[in-house]
Amino acid sequence: MKLLKYSAAALALSPVCVFAQDANEDIVVTASGFEQPRSETGQAISVLDNARLEELQANSIIDALRTLPGVAIATRGPVGSQSSVFLRGGNSSQTLVLIDGVRINDPSSPNAAFDFGALLTGNVGRVEVLRGPNSIIWGSQAIGGVVNVQSLSPTQALAVNAGAEYGFADTLRANANLSGTSGLFEGSIGGAFYRTDGISALAGGAEKDGFENWAANGRLKVNVAENFALDFRGYYNRGTIEFDSPFGVGADGLPVARNRQFIGYVGANFDLADGRFQNRVSYARTDITRVGTDPVVFSFNNFDVKGTIDRFEYHSAFDVTDAVTLVFGADHERTFASTSFEGAPADIARNQVTSGFGQLIVRPVTGLTITGGVRHDDYSDYGGQTTLGGNIAYTPNGGDTVLRATYGEGFRAPTLSEGQPPFGNPNLKPETARNFDLGLEHRFLDNNAQVYATYFNRKSSDLIAFSFTTFQSENIDQVDTDGIEVGFALQPTDGLNIQANYTLTNAINRSAGANLGNRLALRPQHSGSLTIDWQTPWRLKLGASVLLAGDSFDNASNSVRLDGYTLAHLRASYPLNDQLELYGRVENLFDTQYVQVAGFNTYGRNAHFGIRAKF
Repeated sequence: MKLLKYSAAALALSPVCVFAQDANEDIVVTASGFEQPRSETGQAISVLDNARLEELQANSIIDALRTLPGVAIATRGPVGSQSSVFLRGGNSSQTLVLIDGVRINDPSSPNAAFDFGALLTGNVGRVEVLRGPNSIIWGSQAIGGVVNVQSLSPTQALAVNAGAEYGFADTLRANANLSGTSGLFEGSIGGAFYRTDGISALAGGAEKDGFENWAANGRLKVNVAENFALDFRGYYNRGTIEFDSPFGVGADGLPVARNRQFIGYVGANFDLADGRFQNRVSYARTDITRVGTDPVVFSFNNFDVKGTIDRFEYHSAFDVTDAVTLVFGADHERTFASTSFEGAPADIARNQVTSGFGQLIVRPVTGLTITGGVRHDDYSDYGGQTTLGGNIAYTPNGGDTVLRATYGEGFRAPTLSEGQPPFGNPNLKPETARNFDLGLEHRFLDNNAQVYATYFNRKSSDLIAFSFTTFQSENIDQVDTDGIEVGFALQPTDGLNIQANYTLTNAINRSAGANLGNRLALRPQHSGSLTIDWQTPWRLKLGASVLLAGDSFDNASNSVRLDGYTLAHLRASYPLNDQLELYGRVENLFDTQYVQVAGFNTYGRNAHFGIRAKF
């Protein structure tokens, strides 16, 4: 029952901080799809729990992701604007995003990249980031890595979490969540609201681009029997974002996008063989709608786009012995997209994929875990793709020191837009990548200090890019990426927590042509973060963050350089009692002028304050 015994712990997992508990109790799910100790996987995984999100006072998921190693962010304007996440120098389309375990990448977008702009932290319980390929478990797009966002889980006792915040640009934020357990039922349900006047998306504009967002989340578990449970999950996000387009009238244009995202999940979990055989059968639905309007005709900001994913899964984990676990499963997915621009008839595309995978986890001696697996995906239009991978984790001292090594393959199948008529190329092959990791993590000073370092090397082939020779997408790009991630965490006293990391990323274009040897666009070579949080003796809690991004380039030709920058944020919180807490922060304390994407605006100094309640 090696894997099974961690399931209850994962569901009830309270804030996972590097000092909160022994390494063996840090539970992750992105490595195998089932809960397992982080010390038993060779893959690099970071966790942001609800306590850490509140401590950082992160407004959006990307605000929190900036503090992690190996993550680069590019936002095109104010909160709500198109935002891309690059893991270890990979393309944004090579980041697989899950919400409560369900894929949310947009099948109707040209490359199926996920737009993080509208993904805020209200009622988010946990964010897990796996860096590096893991297509054996997750299939297409898991080349750069996987970001798994989880809503607040059900609690044993009845619990209410709520908050409200006001700040710069007439920004208002509110959220509430109710959770608890009663008899057979474990549930959590919540809602969140956000609105802001924003700033001009394009630099130099006088007209502000606002954003309004409504979100809802729900989870229900029905424990029908000791070894059988039904699992229901839902997530809804509706946002309206004003934006500026370089293809319209510029910084004072009036285009608006109305986006809706919905995911639904229905599953059954059942255990056999005295709990040694975990099984999960599920159906998940992803439904995305994007509608754009613009007074300027033929700006291509007038669009009506829809995308859906229907996914059927069977996943299982079987503890053959205490030392051997077999993880295996099968999936079937149907994808649909409808795209219409400037009132033209909609282009319809669809495909199907059937997949199977197996992964063997072996623990031959105490402290050593060896994992290897294979996956095969059979697409209705692209053919088959086989993926291999394996990793080793070894701890000689119960998790205080962990040595990790990983070989992983990843792939990204051509999207419906890239591979199907009228504009796609049906002869495309999937993008593929081979990645090697070698890492070391060590905890000392009675678990009050941690240092870690990871070297990664990834070679990506057959990357899909538009060819100006054939005027369609082709498998013509190659990229070599390597780098290091180093960091430390230190708690010199009970009330002081210091965390820092640095990432060196060399993402180099190896495609034949004029851009050979250039750096990939929007991928800084150097990046890092430092956070300091101090619980004072007077109940007041103070914190600061410093975010570093080195120089980068805005285009493939490396002719437009973006200067690096350093941002400093300050924050404070004060508990009025056990239920109520006041908090506030100042972002970009020194009013640094910086650019993430050429031509687009960024925030200067701004402040926010709010109140949180827990009952």
